[in-house]
Amino acid sequence: MPYGYTGKIMRVDLSNRKIEIEENNETFYRSYLGGRGFGYHYLMKEVPARIDPFSPENILVLATGVMTGAPLPAACRFTAVGKSPLTGTAAESEAAGFFGPELKMAGFDAVVFKGKAEKPVYLWVTEGKAEIKDAEHFSQFGAREVEDIIRKDMGSKKIRVAQTGLAGMNQVRFANITNNLGHFNGRCGLGAVMGSKNIRAVAALGAEKIRYHDPDFLGQTTKDYAKTFKNNPLGEALFVYGTTAFPEILSSGGALPVNNFRRSKLDDPSVISGDTYNEVLLKKRKGCYACPIRCKRGIALEDPKYGIDSRYGGPEYETLAALGSNLNILNLKAIAKGNEICNRYCLDTISIGMTIAFACECFEQGIITKEDTGGLELRFGDADLMLQLLEMIAHREGFGDQLAEGSARLAQKWGVEDEPFHLSVKGQELSLHDPRVKVGVGIGFAVSSYGADHMTAAHDTAFADDDSFSVKSVAPLDIYKSMHPTDITTEKVRNYAKLENFWRVLDALGICVFGYAPRGVMPLDTMVQCVNAVTGWNVSLYEMMKAGERGTMLARAFNSREGFSIKNDKLPKRLFDPKPDGPNAGKEIFTQEEFNKAIELYYDMIGCDSHSGRPHRAKLLELNLEWVEEILNKG
Repeated sequence: MPYGYTGKIMRVDLSNRKIEIEENNETFYRSYLGGRGFGYHYLMKEVPARIDPFSPENILVLATGVMTGAPLPAACRFTAVGKSPLTGTAAESEAAGFFGPELKMAGFDAVVFKGKAEKPVYLWVTEGKAEIKDAEHFSQFGAREVEDIIRKDMGSKKIRVAQTGLAGMNQVRFANITNNLGHFNGRCGLGAVMGSKNIRAVAALGAEKIRYHDPDFLGQTTKDYAKTFKNNPLGEALFVYGTTAFPEILSSGGALPVNNFRRSKLDDPSVISGDTYNEVLLKKRKGCYACPIRCKRGIALEDPKYGIDSRYGGPEYETLAALGSNLNILNLKAIAKGNEICNRYCLDTISIGMTIAFACECFEQGIITKEDTGGLELRFGDADLMLQLLEMIAHREGFGDQLAEGSARLAQKWGVEDEPFHLSVKGQELSLHDPRVKVGVGIGFAVSSYGADHMTAAHDTAFADDDSFSVKSVAPLDIYKSMHPTDITTEKVRNYAKLENFWRVLDALGICVFGYAPRGVMPLDTMVQCVNAVTGWNVSLYEMMKAGERGTMLARAFNSREGFSIKNDKLPKRLFDPKPDGPNAGKEIFTQEEFNKAIELYYDMIGCDSHSGRPHRAKLLELNLEWVEEILNKG
């Protein structure tokens, strides 16, 4: 048995209710590391061109990384991969929590689903075996009820459940996957892919320990980290606030989306931010598997109108902005209730909040009326309306059935695709960060292979000071000095490309960016040592960066085959307007021409055609992906 992983991948044919076990050698694991690397390998090899994402021919991969489940801080993540029903691209979404380690301890590094079950089912995994079980009797229940039913039926409260909710079963295009009710594969609508296959849940119970090459080194490293991570401001802030301090921080810099990105600061952001959150909502700090950072929020709220089921956890920054500031809703209790509803039904809070904001502005502009909305008057600042729409979208009831398609499809339907208030890239709604303050984030929004997302690389603001830990930590990546967050220079593009590739390494390994430099506090050289202590390999940072590239080029090759090109890497027009407020009020940060040139340069730098976005043959050959070239040539 290898160190750090099981060497086994489960193949589940839902149409024929057949389960097979595939075993791969060390070369396979070193080539891809796990997670997104595994997922894109299977997606490129097995999914035919131009299929509907809801077709049984699509696959859904749930894959751990080689570090997932290791006795280390922030080593708990797994990745969901498939063709996105929201964007039509190759898609991935990572989640922390407990399911990834449990799946591995149950005997498998990944599960690959294909086909479609005749009726709703769930997959039961334990002791290196699996069984497809009936879920029809609870397929429409809330996430908490489903978790409780499975645990009761299978006789253990230790079972970890990854599931899609009512939204996924109803194929809401931005439905997600939750584990332990508060951790999410949140973006790209992969919960809807899960629902389209009639998979309500995957339940795992570990029965075997994973072997590690040097457990003593791992144990000592973990002890040292737990004692010292709060000494770094990056670590202390995550423990105290999680991400809930961001509304105040971003508002002060003019980077907090307000009123569908028409403004970028609040007069008093504290009402939905850090200290107020801790006073009004926080019950306890929660963490993921084996992690001392404890950045998750356990909340409690007894309120006659906004009472919260505490098992669903509390809102993090993206939700505070998506259901809060960007909708002009400053009622923290209402935002927390909205978060609970989304978590119960498995809805991506980013896409749903942005879709509602888009619809509200369309209503303001007279593009849609009460006749279109079923009598609803769409207004910013209406918390009750927001909560009502969340329920309608999850159930696909009335106007909610239209909103469940996402803002890009609505923009096409209503004839406003090119209007400034349509804020998506490749069909995925923007995350809640203003690229006019963080230009690197804007590059990431545009070039991300699966649509706008804020988790493609460490943000520009981390690299604004030469003396900062973040700047000093990335010297091994050939980045040596700070850059202003609003720069749009050759050096900014170069640094973004390097940081993006490293971020993909972390995703493939199954470790959380909050634990490791440059966003977290564990240095890169220690991280490399930890990988070798887990696996017994002699892997270098260079080798891992190549594995990160390998996954990225598979995703870009898949998208090229699907007809995507650099023409799809466009930021919404609103983001080229002068800053509306904040420190750079009235200033034009970059022009469309400057931004487009930066995107072309990025593709040149990473080894892809700067017009089509397709990986160059030489890059594929360098990465030992000749088979991808053959698939692309077949069309």
